[in-house]
Amino acid sequence: MDENKAGKNDRRLEEIATRYGLSIEVLREYQDIFREYGIPLFSPGKEAESARRIIMVSTHGYWGDPPPAGVPDTGGQTYYVLEVSKAWARGGRKVIICARWFEPYPRVERFHENLWLLRIPAGSDMFIRKEDIYPLLPELAERAVAVSVLFGADAAMGHYADGMAISLEVAERLGIPNVVIPHSLGINKLLSLGFDPGTPESWIDEKYNFGTRESFEISSLKGANLEIANTVQEPDRLKEYYGMSLPHLIMPAGAGSHFFNIEKNTQKEMLSDYNLLPGKYLIYFGRFSEAKNVPGVIALFGEARRIESEMMGGIKLVLVGGSPENPQPEEVIVENQIGEALKAYGLNENDVVRLPSQEWRTLAVLAHHALVYVGMQKMEPFGMGVAEAMASSAPVVISNRAGITRWIADGVEGIVIDPDDPEKAAGRLVSLMKDPEKLHEIARRGNKMCRDTFSWDAIARDQGEILDALCRGKAPHGVEGEGFESIFARREGRAYQRSAFTWRGDPPVIREKHKKAAKGLFPHIIGEVRHASGAGRRVIVALAGESGVGKTEIAEYLRYLLRSEGMWGVTISGDAFFKRVPSENHRARIDAYAEGHLDTYLGPSEVDLEQLDSILKRAVERRVDLISVPSDCRSLESRRYDDVPVDIRGIDVLFVDLTYSLLLENVTLKIFLESDYKARIDEIRERNLGRDPDQDFSFILNVLEIEHSIIQGLKEKANLIVTNNYEVKRP
Repeated sequence: MDENKAGKNDRRLEEIATRYGLSIEVLREYQDIFREYGIPLFSPGKEAESARRIIMVSTHGYWGDPPPAGVPDTGGQTYYVLEVSKAWARGGRKVIICARWFEPYPRVERFHENLWLLRIPAGSDMFIRKEDIYPLLPELAERAVAVSVLFGADAAMGHYADGMAISLEVAERLGIPNVVIPHSLGINKLLSLGFDPGTPESWIDEKYNFGTRESFEISSLKGANLEIANTVQEPDRLKEYYGMSLPHLIMPAGAGSHFFNIEKNTQKEMLSDYNLLPGKYLIYFGRFSEAKNVPGVIALFGEARRIESEMMGGIKLVLVGGSPENPQPEEVIVENQIGEALKAYGLNENDVVRLPSQEWRTLAVLAHHALVYVGMQKMEPFGMGVAEAMASSAPVVISNRAGITRWIADGVEGIVIDPDDPEKAAGRLVSLMKDPEKLHEIARRGNKMCRDTFSWDAIARDQGEILDALCRGKAPHGVEGEGFESIFARREGRAYQRSAFTWRGDPPVIREKHKKAAKGLFPHIIGEVRHASGAGRRVIVALAGESGVGKTEIAEYLRYLLRSEGMWGVTISGDAFFKRVPSENHRARIDAYAEGHLDTYLGPSEVDLEQLDSILKRAVERRVDLISVPSDCRSLESRRYDDVPVDIRGIDVLFVDLTYSLLLENVTLKIFLESDYKARIDEIRERNLGRDPDQDFSFILNVLEIEHSIIQGLKEKANLIVTNNYEVKRP
């Protein structure tokens, strides 16, 4: 590049950096990557009328085409994102999939002329499981914004909690539409594991990190222009647990090309490997979980043999699934149930063929040559096995509990039965088997419906039309627009995730002492809520005390305790109301320390208490649904966001954790946490040096000593005291 062009390029990057709040260094890094890998550069322009360039964000897991099998966090979602993106690329749209980079993978892979996978580094160069990726989201988002700006993205789509939060940041900064797909809600996983959502420990479990996942799921759903739900139950679950009614469309995952293309190469000879004949067996394939009711499939088969023993004499049942060599605990339970069902109907291995989980190509062949696919699910959010069987041209007999029956007309695209009545279901199966023409017609209609609705090309077509409509600020086809019109056109004020603890970079670590204090405070807060709700007001709880005493941790545990009573809380971080961002305020304190007047700099004057009080004055009224607060992000050099939206609809209690919060006027309950920093020196040293190993710890001790003196003078303003032993008392 000659000097003149280089100068123009630098000026262009400077303009982009200023406009979108990006660093020149990051923009230059990704500009070089774009040029190296042939990714087209576009100048961000006016709002597009259609989504010709799309950013897909799916950060966790391994990636490839196809995605590698048998590795963590890589499966249905990765495949989904890849297949939709490839279908878009074939149709002429340009797509970048943003994922997280780790060794030994390349930064960029090209999957199609119009499709690139771009891996973004954040944190270490090692794989990080999805439950632990959340602290990296601000850094991943910052780079995803740079990628999106250089790509000239018209729309963004985020997947799962981490990808949704990043895509929301991208959409907010670029002013483009954003669609989110949770794929799996944390509340569903929590309930399926038998956890109680009313118990705080369910949400702070270190293995699953449900609380952090939930904070990003809910903030992303609230900020999106539209949600695509993969199951019929998902919108109901959001309404039931969160009271959220959001614009959404239900659009399940697609069946793979192996199933649709099986008619081109039926591979009938494969059946001899399993001693099967075409059209002489029923089939079930899928997970061996109790919800799938595999023993019910055996019961239907047994009842059909009892009803029509002669016709069923040469018919077998094929069960595909499970892990015989290393069964999961639930599979062991199901295997025992299968054994009992076989015994009850006098069936043996000549009647029921057992196969472990198979690859898609094999499943497609087995489904294509089956007489009927049978599903007797007790609970099934969608029913991918059913869709794959229909794609393979197999007629299906399917439980009315499967979500896919939303699209299946009974007797037209399939036979819909009651899984609790295997005898009646068997009667319908036998009746269908006696009418080969009807059986064939059901298979034909089911296949057509599947191609029109569940193929990846169909799903990509529909999702592309959704993004096109949102680019024009319109309601996508099939979404009721009444009450949601402003959401479809929204381009700013959406970044709810910026107030999440983990985004800010200082997530609370809740210990037993914090739980003890919270449980002691809880009855007092409940009493205040019941009193305030009758007056149409919220409760504002201020927690004050020295740095590191546990204000945030106690507030967070109280939030979860409230849920056990059907109440909701939210925490407003007082730190964000300091007049300077953390890094600048730290430098100002150091300067004051060096100049010998640290004692006059430190104190309430560092904080904009007036701004915070004005926000609380509005928030205390239950009729107020939304407030805006400042928020900081430590991992982005203490970046401050001035107006972060906080949705307080349905909120009963606002917690404010701030050293000097006892000075606030618009507070219902003031709580003072007793502490002597000298007794916590080791804990404070670990915390502060963990953030900055090179800092002068003697300076920190000076700060704490001055703070301690100031705070003790405010103690008399408290309504409740939390003692050094984390017990609660009145002043």
